[in-house]
Amino acid sequence: MDIGDAMTNKKLGNDFETAFCETLFENGYWVHNLAQNQAGQPADVLAVKNGRPFLIDCKVCTGRGFALSRLEENQDLSMGLWKWCANGEGWFAFLIGTDIYMMQYTALKACKKHLSVLSNKDIKTWGFPLNDWLVWAQK
Repeated sequence: MDIGDAMTNKKLGNDFETAFCETLFENGYWVHNLAQNQAGQPADVLAVKNGRPFLIDCKVCTGRGFALSRLEENQDLSMGLWKWCANGEGWFAFLIGTDIYMMQYTALKACKKHLSVLSNKDIKTWGFPLNDWLVWAQK
């Protein structure tokens, strides 16, 4: 990957994070897009509605899917602590084309034991389309 590809991927990711936050806001969520910092962070978005908090990392899937090696130690530690503190599951929002799918972090972690790549088909099969997730999250 050359520097131009890295900048394009970063812009795609930032654009998705912004659009995702706007979608959640339009659906009644208080939303905060966490600013990138040099030390990294375990997620991109904090969203809360009706007293239910969600910690969400956003990923744009192009090509063959999501390489599970991209799950980082800081995500494991932070999303584990998030759950331990009774805040619920950490989530990943995957953009595939124009569709968004939501998957629990613990499901991705379990997949990592058996797979190296989660294909776009796997994400669509095991994830929740965003509209279905929005309905579920309000219960």
